[in-house]
This record gives sequence, structure tokens and C-alpha cells, in this order.
Amino acid sequence: MLQRISSEQIHISLQLQIEMLVVGLSGGVATGKSTVSSVFRAHGVPIIDADQVARQVVVPGTSTYNRLRKEFGDEYFDDEHGGVLRRDKLGKLIFSNPEKRKALNGITHPAIRWEMFKQFLTLLITGTKYIVFDTPLLFESGYDKWIGTTIVVWCDFEQEVERMVTRDNISRADAESRIHAQMDIEEKKKRAKIVIDNNGNIDELREKVKHVIAQLDKSWKPYIFRVAFGIILGVVPYYFFKYIRS
Repeated sequence: MLQRISSEQIHISLQLQIEMLVVGLSGGVATGKSTVSSVFRAHGVPIIDADQVARQVVVPGTSTYNRLRKEFGDEYFDDEHGGVLRRDKLGKLIFSNPEKRKALNGITHPAIRWEMFKQFLTLLITGTKYIVFDTPLLFESGYDKWIGTTIVVWCDFEQEVERMVTRDNISRADAESRIHAQMDIEEKKKRAKIVIDNNGNIDELREKVKHVIAQLDKSWKPYIFRVAFGIILGVVPYYFFKYIRS
């Protein structure tokens, strides 16, 4: 008798696979997330970078780019340099205007999620022990519900402001506005499975990340779930074609 595999079973298997394979990385605007990500990358761990993907989906000519241009107007695009998005100018608008920020997210997030999913599938097929999903909106977007291990890197508010002012060459008021536009770092710390304190220097941060990597490398669960997921992917099409041909 043909055994039927329900869509719910497939959904549960996919969710377990993502939970075991993906490590979510988040933090504040200038708490050291990029440095943490670079240490993972240096150890051969593949990174799905949400910020990088966000830049890819808004290049001139894409449907997302066209929708943004229609929504925000020509003043936010540099026609003298190929019509590229003026990210700094748009950033100032959305960090001070919640409605505009909601409109931006509504346009870009579906495209970003789809591109990240394609990257995930590619890495899943090519084979890797685990993948780091680097995004500042890990919790705000609900991605943590699909991810078993979540990491938050944080530092004190004053340090974060100082780092932003120095790094981005902006005023203190702009820095504080951007920080407050995101979920409070204390709330992110409560939700995270692993919390990395970045109130020290960069060498201390790198050593902390190396320790986390060593702990993650000890887990064999990602391999187990990849095998299980691979079996599901193989069994479902087999029985489907067997069923329609019978």
C-alpha cells in the first residue's frame, strides 16, 4: 500500500533542518556584528549576509528597484551615477519616519527573503556543517522562530553611539536615532541562545567568537538532519511519480 507523506510532515522536516543548519547572528547597529561574521567566514563557515542581499535586490533594473523609485521619488536616486539608490539619504528618512520605514520594508523584505532562501538551498545542496545567517532584523522579522541557535553581539549604549559616529561620520543625534529605530538590545539578549559581550577590544571579541565556533563545531546534529532532509527530498518525488503512474 502506498504510504502518503503529508505536507505537514514535510513542513516539520524542513523546519527542523533549518533549525539545525542555520545559526542566526544579530546585534545592534554598531555592536560588532560584522567582526563576528568575519571571524566565522575566516573559519570557513558560509555566511548569508542580509545587508549584502539587501543591496543586491535594489540594483537598477530590478522590480524591487522600480517599486522603490515609484514609492519614494527620484530624489532618492543618483541619476548621475547610473540611478543607484541614495542609501544614506533614504536611511535618514526611514530612521526618523516609521511609516516610510514600513513602506520600505514592505517592498524590500519579500525580495530579500527569497534571495536568502535561494542561497540557503544552494549551500544545503553543496554541503556545509552549518550556515551563519547575518541580519540586524533577526528577531524583528521573526526569523528566530525557524532558527535553533541565535547569537547576539552587544556593547554598552555609549560605546555603540561612539562607534557609529566614528565609523559613519554622522552626528550623535543621528546615531541615537538609528539605534532607537531597532529593537532594544536588551530584548535581543533575552531572546538569544548565545550572547557575546563586545565591550572590550577587537582581539578579545575574536577570541570569544572562536570559542563559540569551537562549541558549534562539536555538534553532529546538522549532519543528521541533512541526511534526514535528503531522504525526504528523495522519497517524496519517488512516491509521487509512482503514484501518478499507477
